Formats: sequence, structure tokens, C-alpha cells
Amino acid sequence: MAMGSGAHVLVVGDDAAALVERARARVDEFERRWSRFLVDSELCRLNRAAGSPVILSEQTFDLVARAVAGWCRTQGRFDPTVLAAVVANGYDRSFDLLRDGVAEGLAVAEPAPGCDGIDLNHELRAVTLPVGVGLDLGGIGKGRAADLITDELSTTGAVGSCVNLGGDIRVAGSAPGPEGWTVGIDDPFALGTTARTIALAQGAVVTSARTKRRWSARGVGRHHVIDPRTGCSSDHGVAAVSVVAAEASEAEILAKAALIAGPETGAVLLADAMVPAVMTMDDGTTDCVGGWQEYER
Repeated sequence: MAMGSGAHVLVVGDDAAALVERARARVDEFERRWSRFLVDSELCRLNRAAGSPVILSEQTFDLVARAVAGWCRTQGRFDPTVLAAVVANGYDRSFDLLRDGVAEGLAVAEPAPGCDGIDLNHELRAVTLPVGVGLDLGGIGKGRAADLITDELSTTGAVGSCVNLGGDIRVAGSAPGPEGWTVGIDDPFALGTTARTIALAQGAVVTSARTKRRWSARGVGRHHVIDPRTGCSSDHGVAAVSVVAAEASEAEILAKAALIAGPETGAVLLADAMVPAVMTMDDGTTDCVGGWQEYER
């Protein structure tokens, strides 16, 4: 387990075992930097200092900047400022501690404040959050970590690699078999069951679903995909969205934004982004956009 999810790394090439260990160390490093559950993480330090500038490491500053850009690109549907709403809905501890399915200590959820007031100083790598604004980077962190680790593996001797962090998958280089990298997409209604299989030569595929991380609070079912417009768990008729893109972080932003947007607006958002994607609705029907069918096997 890493970054709150299962982590799998496959490396093709000489010294594969050593490269896998290096990748494992990088996953742990990113978790220490970006977790909202570790009080000494860079993210927690940034959130505690709201109102004052905080100088961040290069990769953490880049992650925050990408999250803010994702908010702009999706007209606020992807929103990293949902931290207070996530906590208000009961997701105030690692999901492993919510496995009994019941959350306590709830507050009234409010809409996310958005990223308008966040100041990014690229020269100093400093971020200033407005007072009262907190970031949750869980919606992009695993995808970005997969991107960074895959790129690093490619430059340190890997002939091919596949990094899977909680279902955020990035592949590069030569696959171990003749058919390239094949990836199973889970059935959102039967977790652990493959609903479809796609083939990738390069790039990433990410699935965002509201059927996986669920719990109960005050007798109401909740999940981790928060609609920033309401501060509550999203419920707009879409159960899951899978997106293929050049990078896992990009796919993660678009998948979450489309799930939150709903069937019609989500399909338009994905079509405008010109990415292959499939949306699975609550009734089990699917809508494929951007040439998704070309990837299916």
C-alpha cells in the first residue's frame, strides 16, 4: 500500500529489480510530501500557513500549479480547494480507518472556495493560499507521481515500465509481451471485475469512480468525489469515467471533472479536450468519446 492505494510497478530491462526498488522509494517520498494525513508533509505545512507564502520543493510547487491550471481548464469542476468539504463529509482520516463504513464528527459541507485567490510565485516556487483555503491534492497526486516515476525510470535504464498507483496508470517504452501494454478497466458496479480491456503503446489511462471509496455519515451514503459547487459527494448520474491521455495527471483531472459535470456536460468537456474516454452511467449504459473504441481489445 502507498498513497492510500495499491501500488504496482513493472519494469522491463536490465537491473529491473533495482529500478523497482527505486520507484518504490519515490512513491514513499511523494506520499511524505503530498499526504494531507501526515502533519509534517509539504501539503500540510502549506495549508497551515494559509495567508502567508510558503516555498515548496520543485515537484510540489509543480503539482500545485498543475492543480490550479486544472481548475481553470475545467471551469472549476476539478477543484483542489475541496479540503474543508471533504473533511465535512467525514473523510477526515486515512481511508483505511474508514473501512468500518461509518464517519463521525461531521460539519455542514459548503461549496469549495476555488483557486482564484491562490498566488503562485514561479520564480521563488512559493505558494500563498488565502486565509480559510486548504488544498487536497488527492485528486491529482497519484497521477502525477505515476508520471514522474515513469519518466524517471525511462531515463535511468528501463526499456519499458508500467506504474499503477491506485488505478492511475502510466506506461512507457517496450512492454514485456508482443501485444503492447494491456490494461483492464474495472467494472464500477463489481469492483475487482474487469469490464473492458484496452491497449496502450505510450501514455496513461485513469478511471475516476464514485463507487469505490464509500462510507456512511448520518445515515447517508458518501463518497470521495466532491462536487465543489455544493461541497457534497457528486451525484449527477455518472458512476465512472475512464480517460486516456499523454499523462496520468491530465487524465485524472479530466476524468474527475467529467464525472462531476454529469452525462451531457461531461461528454462535451471530454470531447473539447480531445481525449479518448468512456463514461459509465448509473444505469450501466456507456458513452464513448474521442475514439475510445480504437483502444479496446
